[in-house]
Amino acid sequence: MTSDQQPSAQEILLVLFSQKRDLIAAGGSPSRVVLSKQNYQTVQRFHASLGELPNPEIDYISRYTVFGLPVFTEEGSDGCRVE
Repeated sequence: MTSDQQPSAQEILLVLFSQKRDLIAAGGSPSRVVLSKQNYQTVQRFHASLGELPNPEIDYISRYTVFGLPVFTEEGSDGCRVE
């Protein structure tokens, strides 16, 4: 992926999952996900494209959360991170 290419939702989710896992492994306690507005929209479009799940309890993306963490958007950011 080049620096001017927007990451896919799957790539964004992989980064977030890895960061959450690594933070927990290091003894931390993840409290939120921070996404650029563009990355947030990419993840939300991906989620909408999945349709309805047979069991909503297994859904790890919502309008306001990803992997059980609240989502915040950051103006001027082009990344994604777990804090």
